[in-house]
Amino acid sequence: MPSLPGLDRLITVCERHSLPLKLNPPLPSAPVPGETILGETLDDQLAAVYQRVGGAELGPLSLYRPGMDWLDLIPWNERLRRRNTVHFSSSLIFGEETGFALYFATVPRLADARGLQPVIYIQAMDFLSTVPVASSVDRFFDTYSRYLELMVVDPQYIYDKNPSVVFPWSVQQLIARDESLMTQVRAGLFDFLTQEDESAQKWTRELLTVRP
Repeated sequence: MPSLPGLDRLITVCERHSLPLKLNPPLPSAPVPGETILGETLDDQLAAVYQRVGGAELGPLSLYRPGMDWLDLIPWNERLRRRNTVHFSSSLIFGEETGFALYFATVPRLADARGLQPVIYIQAMDFLSTVPVASSVDRFFDTYSRYLELMVVDPQYIYDKNPSVVFPWSVQQLIARDESLMTQVRAGLFDFLTQEDESAQKWTRELLTVRP
C-alpha cells in the first residue's frame, strides 16, 4: 500500500487545533487498488485511504464510507450521476464539506503515468462549478491541511467559526505549489469541465499567474 503523508499531516493538524476528527475503522469489504467502481478504476491512493479508514471526519471535511448505505460512496455517486452532467459522470466523489453540496472528487480519465488521479472541487449548491485542486488524493490532503492552518487563525473563524478563508477560493497560493497539477492545468486537461463556466475559467487562469 502507498504511504499517505498528506493524510497523516491532515490528521495531525486536526489533532493540534482540536478540529473535528473521527476515523472509522476500515470495512472488511474496503476496495483495493485496481478495483473497478462504477465502471472506472479506483485511484490507488484512495484505495489506500479506505484500507486505513472506513470514512472519516477531518475538520470540515467528510470522507464517505466505501459501503452501500444511502450516503456511502457508491450509492451517493450513483444518485449524483443521474443529474447527467459531465462534472458528476466523469468523476468519483469521495468527500464533501460536511453538510454542504461542496464535493471533492477524483477524475479517472485524467490519471497520470503512475495511475494517480487528480482531484477536483465541485460546487453544486446555487450553481454548478468545478475547479482543479490537486494532482492526487494525498496531495489534496496535504494542501487541505495547510488550508486548515490558515483557517484556524482567521479572525472571522476565531470570532464565530465562520471563516472568511475558504477552500479552494482563498488559497490559490497553496494549490499553485502542486507542480504536477499546474502542468495538467497548463495542458488544458480540465477544460472539458470548465468550458461552459466563465467563473471557473477565470479562476483557473488566475491560478496560472500565482507565484507559490
